[in-house]
Amino acid sequence: MKNLSLYKKCLKVGTIDGVLDKFLDTCLESNMTFSYFCDWDKIKENVAKYTYEINILNYLIGASDIKVKLCEILKKNPETLKVLPLIIAVRDLDIAVIRDPANPIASFKKYSFNKKSLSDSEIKEAVSFCDNSGILSLFSEFKIKDLRDYLLGVETGLDTNARKNRSGSAMEALVAPILSKIRNVQIYSQKTFKSISDIKGIPKCVGMEERKFDYIIKTASLCYNVEVNYYSGPGSKPQEIVDSYINRNNELIRSGWGFIWITDGAGCWRNQVNQIKKAFNNIDYVLNLSFAQSGLLQDILNK
Repeated sequence: MKNLSLYKKCLKVGTIDGVLDKFLDTCLESNMTFSYFCDWDKIKENVAKYTYEINILNYLIGASDIKVKLCEILKKNPETLKVLPLIIAVRDLDIAVIRDPANPIASFKKYSFNKKSLSDSEIKEAVSFCDNSGILSLFSEFKIKDLRDYLLGVETGLDTNARKNRSGSAMEALVAPILSKIRNVQIYSQKTFKSISDIKGIPKCVGMEERKFDYIIKTASLCYNVEVNYYSGPGSKPQEIVDSYINRNNELIRSGWGFIWITDGAGCWRNQVNQIKKAFNNIDYVLNLSFAQSGLLQDILNK
């Protein structure tokens, strides 16, 4: 810890152990906002771009001879081909399949759903894929009433895969309003050190040119790298995390920079007290969101 007096002023605690206790007491139980769960705009957009194709494929619902019907549709409207993988929650348009688990090498086949025109044999292959993957039975047995509604559900499910990325950016979204209130600083975000190396007053960061940063904050006296993250539970590797930020802190100091680590997550740090204590002892400034909101971040940058 570089400047205990700033912590004393903002947090009303007098020792590093007191700062650590305060840190653990004020860690967030969650960083999720309502936007974390689903990106509804993206979900609707992903389905809306296939409106034409969906309307055509809806003719398959309840068809008596569904294989013949799908052949007719693909022959007249080959653009509908690219929608078929999405029905089984696959975005890739090139799909490799082992058709017989007992004979994987001989039965291996690649299917392409990214064609603008189809031969009769390619149509036959696409129909066979839909039959074996269960797509045809989904339509023929009236398991769906409208393909559009079904795909909205599929997209909602696929969107959950993006939650990790949203969690990663959620802390940045919580920190951004705090940064916006700090005056007389210049803020750069989500770039590489190399990309800002030509800006007047920003020193070179030797050995870190290609690394990305969350924030660079240029003050009247010093440039700071601010890294922001949230760890939800014990699945993280705290020792590796802390060591990597200690190394970053030291590299930045050698290049004449300052470093601020804003980290949070009660599920992680309350179970890893020794590791976060190690961070406080070896990194210039360690904050959680509560610390940053208390005015400590502003005091560090304006000192």
